[in-house]
Amino acid sequence: MQNYASESKKERLSFFVNADLAKKLNEFSEKSNLSLSDIAREALKSYLEKIEKEKTEKELAEGYKANYDYYLKTQNDWDYADKE
Repeated sequence: MQNYASESKKERLSFFVNADLAKKLNEFSEKSNLSLSDIAREALKSYLEKIEKEKTEKELAEGYKANYDYYLKTQNDWDYADKE
């Protein structure tokens, strides 16, 4: 997975949040002694990691389903291997 915390190159992002979220973020920022940028950076990193994990799991599941008949045949072939 890509390293999102790389310090070599930074880009500024700008976006809007609703007032309730902004209030919660500011309160958390003060309590945790973290900047809003640090909080946003970690949240975005966690979100992207979650999405990548879900994508990988979906691709694996689709691969297993697509090859089910092959796995079943292979298993059935081995069932007779020890009986001869």
